[in-house]
Amino acid sequence: MSRRVLPFRLLIWAAGAAVLITVTASCRDTDGREPVATVAVELDRDAIPLGGPATFSFQFVVSPAHTPLSEDYRVMVHFLDGNGEMMWAADHDPAVPTTEWQPGQTVSYSHQVRIPMYPYIGESVVAVGLYSLTTGERLPLAGEDLGQRAYRGTTVSLEPQPESGFLVYQDGWHDAEFSPATGDRWRWTGERAGLSFRNPRSDAVLYLEFDGRTDLFEPAQRVNIRIGDQVVFETEVSAPVRELYEIALAAEVLGQDDTVTLVLDVDRTFVPADLAGGPGDERALGVRVFYAFIGPR
Repeated sequence: MSRRVLPFRLLIWAAGAAVLITVTASCRDTDGREPVATVAVELDRDAIPLGGPATFSFQFVVSPAHTPLSEDYRVMVHFLDGNGEMMWAADHDPAVPTTEWQPGQTVSYSHQVRIPMYPYIGESVVAVGLYSLTTGERLPLAGEDLGQRAYRGTTVSLEPQPESGFLVYQDGWHDAEFSPATGDRWRWTGERAGLSFRNPRSDAVLYLEFDGRTDLFEPAQRVNIRIGDQVVFETEVSAPVRELYEIALAAEVLGQDDTVTLVLDVDRTFVPADLAGGPGDERALGVRVFYAFIGPR
């Protein structure tokens, strides 16, 4: 019996602009299973330096004939090199658990990714899919199958890390920490912590992700960042979640020196040893920084 084929739309990025293309895909998988959904992926930029951040937009349009799933599947995101070999993964849970997906529903959300310092420069294909955490089974999707139910999502150009992206942690930082359970890495600041980097001599952006112990402070802690005497950013640490800030740094603010130093000021700190039932940690802690990067604007 011949198989019916249906066109679907896939949004990709080329030359810095979104391009909508139509691809013809089989309405059934190679083993005869109906696709669970049509997937489309957008990236907020067409080139990313190593170490830099990127925001992906995912859209799953659930099949009208969809049968509810009995478990929550995870979104597979694999970055492939020019030979199609996986370099690293950015897997995550979708914004709506797959057990809640309904026929005809559109599930759209954004997901932030940090590009690791991987020894590869050039074009990377981003393959996506849905897989079971318990069995590893991948679900069929409507899209260009790259093999083993990994589907072409988009492509991105990976560029060298800019010189300004090499940050030096100066006085005011505690030692780096790591959680094996989550894979997260962070450094606590004290009351004042410095970061220095090579002056790009052009407009730049500071990407900074941090959180704090919002349960310990009323009113909330305040954080400001300054270059010399000029405050370039200030905020209140009021939500018990990690926040990623994009802070514009104008070239004139960076000055003419070869090296720029940013100073993070936290208005109040806490000592874990002083907390009821707390560990014997005598450090004065300000905010917990997970990510810092200087990129081009």
